[in-house]
Amino acid sequence: MGTLRIKETCLYVRDLAPCRAFYEGIMQLECFSHSVGGHVFFRAGQQVLLCFLKGTTKEQTILPPHWGEGALHFAFETDRGEAYEAWRKRLNEHDVSMEHEHHWPGGFRSLYFRDPDGHCVEILEAGMWEFGNTGP
Repeated sequence: MGTLRIKETCLYVRDLAPCRAFYEGIMQLECFSHSVGGHVFFRAGQQVLLCFLKGTTKEQTILPPHWGEGALHFAFETDRGEAYEAWRKRLNEHDVSMEHEHHWPGGFRSLYFRDPDGHCVEILEAGMWEFGNTGP
């Protein structure tokens, strides 16, 4: 037995249009499903980011209801060095305000910023968790 990875991450958003503009336009994720008034789904490598309009999944009956509140956190992984710096540059070019840059043991770095719904998004360098980082 065992699991391979976390396959899906869910966010709950106020408005699908700015959500799609941010994750497709700025974060360069492929949108593969969009339901007006329901959801927008993106591919992130082999994983998916599911963005649901707040409230639409809380009362559903076909699948188990689910929802979330507040500023959720999740991270995207990128290669160390040049790829990480390219993300810093891209975010600056799109006026995405970086809230924090953290320097982790082993020389790893991560950038923290907010999406249009205030969720805490992180870009971290590949290998950080494999190195054994356990937190600040």
